[in-house]
Amino acid sequence: MADDLARSAFYETTDLGANDASYLASRGNEVKDHFVFLDELRGIAALSVVLLHASQTFGFGLASYAYLAVDFFFCLSGFVLANAYDQKLKSGVLRSPMFLLKRMVRLYPMIVAGVALGVVTLQVAYAPWIPLADVSVLAVGALLLLPLGFLVGQEAFAINNPLWSIFFEIVAGVIYGLVARRRIHRWHEIAALGLLAAALFVVVSFEGTIGPVGFGNWRAFFEGLVRVGFSFLAGVLIFRWQIVHRIAAVRPQIPLFILITVLFFPFAVPREIYDFVCIAVIIPIVVALAAAVPRSGEQPFAAYLGQLSYPLYVVHFPVIQLGSYFQNVTNSFIPLPITVSCTFLAAIGGAHFLSTQFDKPIRAYLSRKFSLN
Repeated sequence: MADDLARSAFYETTDLGANDASYLASRGNEVKDHFVFLDELRGIAALSVVLLHASQTFGFGLASYAYLAVDFFFCLSGFVLANAYDQKLKSGVLRSPMFLLKRMVRLYPMIVAGVALGVVTLQVAYAPWIPLADVSVLAVGALLLLPLGFLVGQEAFAINNPLWSIFFEIVAGVIYGLVARRRIHRWHEIAALGLLAAALFVVVSFEGTIGPVGFGNWRAFFEGLVRVGFSFLAGVLIFRWQIVHRIAAVRPQIPLFILITVLFFPFAVPREIYDFVCIAVIIPIVVALAAAVPRSGEQPFAAYLGQLSYPLYVVHFPVIQLGSYFQNVTNSFIPLPITVSCTFLAAIGGAHFLSTQFDKPIRAYLSRKFSLN
């Protein structure tokens, strides 16, 4: 479960409701059109995390920095939420409690699904080694978004490790929802970003990599606040400082190539330096450039990648664990490439099923019940 992303979640970052869509419409097609390509990058980042965890679990070699996808998710989330909600929150059209409720309705149904799948996986694949009482603690902790895994000698959200980044996604959203109404001077924003960058440098230097920050142990868990804080704030400020409007139209190949290079850099480099430079400089540039990519016609595949990214991120790790368990109990009777490929397809199929048959209907019901549309 090391070097988790994503991502860390996350996770969902650009799912806009009817109110958000109307706000985007008021700003014209320019901003709306950007989100299709952001969706595509979000989906590619989620797939990179699946590949990373598959390589770790099945034990095949892969030179990857895909754990940085979670930092991309955090930055993208800050940008998209600021774009969708900044003016609403500042004007009072949307109150902070309602904003937080919208976020929970968006994220929590898949959290429940991810915990349930994690419980099944632990009972099937790890029952002899993990007591049922510990499984109960892990499940309750994940449902309450508490890192109770540490109490039983496991990682923060060991029931389904990628949930750690969704926890920090929610924390960042709560803080944003509470302070977004305040008028903050730009110099204060610059100071906050600079302090978080300095803290991030200290964290990465101390840990040697950003990979386990957020879930590995108690120290790493609290360091996760710095990790999400910098990237999320960077995304918010990309919007607030209107950086996208200062960039000419960008060809989609440019941010796509940069992101893939960041996640799969082919050369061995000091991770502490690489991680910091990517998080503090390159990933915010990717988000800004991707937001400046104009839309050209309908792109259903890109939109589908974006819709699938959050469910896939939530369910992929237990599915990979089940695939690895199957490979072990069958004594590798089926060639590893076939098992890995089938596990990939199972994760994508499971994510699609849960997205269409569970997540969307539940969110639609809750949106109607709480008048969120």
